Amino acid sequence: MIEKFTEQVSSRIDAIEASLTARERTDDTVRFLREIKASPASSIKQAPQAAQRALAKTRNPDIGLAELVRVVEEDPTLGQALLRYANSAYYSTGSTVVSLRHAAQRVGASGVHNVVLGVMLEGMLCRPGGEYQKMVVQVRDHLVRTAPIARALGRGFGLVPDECFSLALLHDAGKLIVFDVMGALRHETRRDLNVPKPVVSRLLRELHEPLGGIAVLSWGLGDSVAAAIAAHHRNPVPDEENRMSEVLFIAERADHALSGVIPRDVAGWWSEGTISGDPARVEELISAYTDRELAA
Repeated sequence: MIEKFTEQVSSRIDAIEASLTARERTDDTVRFLREIKASPASSIKQAPQAAQRALAKTRNPDIGLAELVRVVEEDPTLGQALLRYANSAYYSTGSTVVSLRHAAQRVGASGVHNVVLGVMLEGMLCRPGGEYQKMVVQVRDHLVRTAPIARALGRGFGLVPDECFSLALLHDAGKLIVFDVMGALRHETRRDLNVPKPVVSRLLRELHEPLGGIAVLSWGLGDSVAAAIAAHHRNPVPDEENRMSEVLFIAERADHALSGVIPRDVAGWWSEGTISGDPARVEELISAYTDRELAA
């Protein structure tokens, strides 16, 4: 599967490079394209060892509560993030948990897994400099907003809500990888890069799906997660039914609608993404999520 995604990255970079205007073909643009094309997998930032160990453990269906607690005790950042997550509106039972044991008990292994992914996401944020820094924050904020929406919609697609949360939290990770490569080149050259914004926008649009697929495979998150992330725009529509990519497609549009970027049109989204299942049920779930957010 990595080979497939790597080929997609390579062919899309070739197409982008062939379409560059003279103004867009700066030295930095060419260097950046060749840097990613040479080895997409090497562009993926690996999680710290503590996070990698935590990911492996939280994916074990037989993990016990004591082991979950030990996972987060190894890293104060994980512990703090777990307490925030366990006391969020989704998990709140009216009382605040203050111990890691009670927090892990409240959210379970899937919740701790999502906490680890959230910390990894924060660790991926980089400094490409200049006007691109704001774009990094926009991507991060979109991921953070989309994750709880996907969790709220999960049952409408016959999926596990917490698994939908983790999917959505990472669905645009490929964009952060693009910015990370830019940040590394900026560090090497000790100056802001001269890559025109239209080129960056096209790179983000066309490379983030296969790069995201490569990333989740390198993090050991599995083929099904990689396939969903690499096809979450559903253009083209996957040959086989992929409910994970469907929930990502709808959750992303729901976030844009809730943010006022696009109109809310579930029926239109259903047709656009060739979505299976019951749009009326998902419409109800979006409404319920919106009502909860307004009441919060």
